[in-house]
Amino acid sequence: MRRFLTAALAFPALCCSPPPRPSVDGYSARVTIRSGTKVESTFRIAVRGTSLRRDPEPPGGPAVILKAKEQRAYRFDPAAKSYAEILYAQATDEFLPGFPLSPGFNDRVEAEKRGITEYRRESDEVFAGVVCALWRFVDQSDAVVSPSTVYWVAPSLENLTIRMDREIPMPDGTWSRRTVELTDIQVGVSPGLFAVPGTSLPASPPR
Repeated sequence: MRRFLTAALAFPALCCSPPPRPSVDGYSARVTIRSGTKVESTFRIAVRGTSLRRDPEPPGGPAVILKAKEQRAYRFDPAAKSYAEILYAQATDEFLPGFPLSPGFNDRVEAEKRGITEYRRESDEVFAGVVCALWRFVDQSDAVVSPSTVYWVAPSLENLTIRMDREIPMPDGTWSRRTVELTDIQVGVSPGLFAVPGTSLPASPPR
């Protein structure tokens, strides 16, 4: 009877544990990069705090692990279970430069980073089953035509950007579009995904 009561008391605590959050527990996603309608590449990423990991899609090849706090990066071969340190700058180029991978997108901060004061929220749209707020930033607001960037931001995922459209006017009057998409988003990743032999993991999950 005592054992039953103990289990019964523990059950509500398990049921009431908070759901994982991207800002605390990280997330993983499939990345698709398109040029117009043509798929350029696909791969998977995992993000937790200041640690990043990129895996090929389909799986099987080497992964890249980046530790921004330590400014170090590694290439990991799962088949050989071996690591090699690589140039940090080289690794950052493999993690979607210009795409905000951390949750907490802030339109004012983005505008300040770009050095502009005019931008707009266009609408709310659904992408990959997630409601997003669309924010458009025009490079030259006083130009007749100008390159622009639209961020698709998901409030339900702590303002995580899950899509970015970059449009550039071409000399012939057409537009070039490059799109980065995050789909199959899973909230909550293990710190062990970013473990590297000879380096220490934080005592608690990065926040």
